[in-house]
Amino acid sequence: MIAAAKAYGWQALALLLAALLAWQSLARLGAERDAALARAELAGEREASATAARQASEKYRKLEDKNRDDLHNIETRAQQELARSAADADVARAAAGRLRGDLAGYITAQARAAAGQCTADTGALDLLAELQRRADERAGELARVADDARGRGGACERA
Repeated sequence: MIAAAKAYGWQALALLLAALLAWQSLARLGAERDAALARAELAGEREASATAARQASEKYRKLEDKNRDDLHNIETRAQQELARSAADADVARAAAGRLRGDLAGYITAQARAAAGQCTADTGALDLLAELQRRADERAGELARVADDARGRGGACERA
């Protein structure tokens, strides 16, 4: 009977070990399945992250291009405004030159008209013409500086 009990004991132990082995195998298969799911989820997250990074990069690249184009347009407009200001200043200088010429002609005409009479004193008119010429030149310089500063300041504000 002891021999039969030993045989049953060994059989029970073998069944217990077989059950433990089956349980371990199932646990291992479950762990492998969980690991495969985790790897698949990680790969999906990496792909989503890479896609989001590409989209953000493209968005910022387009924004940078737009900003660069806007700055280029602002610079072009500022250069055009400065060129217009310079052209206006040239027109004003030409008009001032004509006025000075007209004044010189007037002084000459007055001197000729007075030639028959006593000697004409044109010193005051000469002084007035010189003062007017200097004032025009200085006003032109100040206008150029102001136009330049206004044009550059406006471009800076827009940029």
